[in-house]
Amino acid sequence: MAQRAKELSAIEVKRLEHSGAGRNETFAVGGVSGLLLRITPTGGRSWVLRTTIGKKRREIGLGAFPDVKLSKAREKAREAKERIAAGADPIEERKAARAALAAAQRRGLTFENEVPQVS
Repeated sequence: MAQRAKELSAIEVKRLEHSGAGRNETFAVGGVSGLLLRITPTGGRSWVLRTTIGKKRREIGLGAFPDVKLSKAREKAREAKERIAAGADPIEERKAARAALAAAQRRGLTFENEVPQVS
């Protein structure tokens, strides 16, 4: 049977440190299954939701640690898990939104619109 991670407080999360040995380290913070804090050897911190979508194991980035607080990371993780349960893929949704934004920006940007007309 899978173990449940102890639910860490905001202070406990803030005190987590990289051991100094090589690669990125991940720490389960509890509250939502699969919610992790990833700490790089240089001290960078980011929230990750590790879950299964279909038959693929995926890691969904939820933001950087100081910018996204523990409570907000848990909220984002719950929302992502609800969308996954409803049959959506949050990673593909994010890619589609970025592609749509880039396409809209390309359509609106023309040389004719950028250079003022000289009469």
